[in-house]
Amino acid sequence: MTAVVVTGSAGGMGGAVAKLFRAKGFTVIGLDLKPSVDADHSFVGDVYDEKIWAEITEHIASNKLEVSSLINIAGRNYFDTIDKAELDQWRDMFDVNVLGMVIGIKHLSPLLKKTPNATIVNMSSISAHIGSVGYAAYVATKGAVDSLTKSLALELAPHIRVNAVAPGWIETPFTVEGLNLADDPVAYRKNVENMHALKRVGTAEEIANVIYFLTSKESSFVTGSILTADGGYLIKN
Repeated sequence: MTAVVVTGSAGGMGGAVAKLFRAKGFTVIGLDLKPSVDADHSFVGDVYDEKIWAEITEHIASNKLEVSSLINIAGRNYFDTIDKAELDQWRDMFDVNVLGMVIGIKHLSPLLKKTPNATIVNMSSISAHIGSVGYAAYVATKGAVDSLTKSLALELAPHIRVNAVAPGWIETPFTVEGLNLADDPVAYRKNVENMHALKRVGTAEEIANVIYFLTSKESSFVTGSILTADGGYLIKN
């Protein structure tokens, strides 16, 4: 049976991805800090903990699963101006947003190499291209994700294709939390919607469809790419 591994699978984006891949007939192995209701097999722990990845690979082997894709969605945010930066927060940001991907890829790439059309999809962000006041830590991690994606696309070719998705504003608890930091969340949300050429924020399901495309044979000549799915935010701003 063919399986995919999804990190951040209990979140809005990860849950949408897990649902879509299950609907497409894949066995979904999820990893998050809490149980993943949309995964067939749910692992609870930190993405940067090598022990949990050893458990996942053992589970894959013992159940004789063929892994076709690793989808790295797990991430966190941190807001503060640089003069107040807490270094422990910065370190944790890189542990979760970057090292979690590195460790997952380290443990799963040997299994992925055994599967035809194997893929890795990393979660980036348009923030890596535009910057954002108060979110330097988040922006820095997403810039690292882009560079990691390009380097590993070369290193793992031709056996594994490695790409990333850079969404604009997406309707998830993660982004709503950011919106609610504004003095006037309703006005700020309207302003954010107008920043997009499509005059709205995206949905988790729309990004899940982009991720599915990058794992499918329809994208078989795509690797090392950062696919922007931002409703026209970058071209407008």
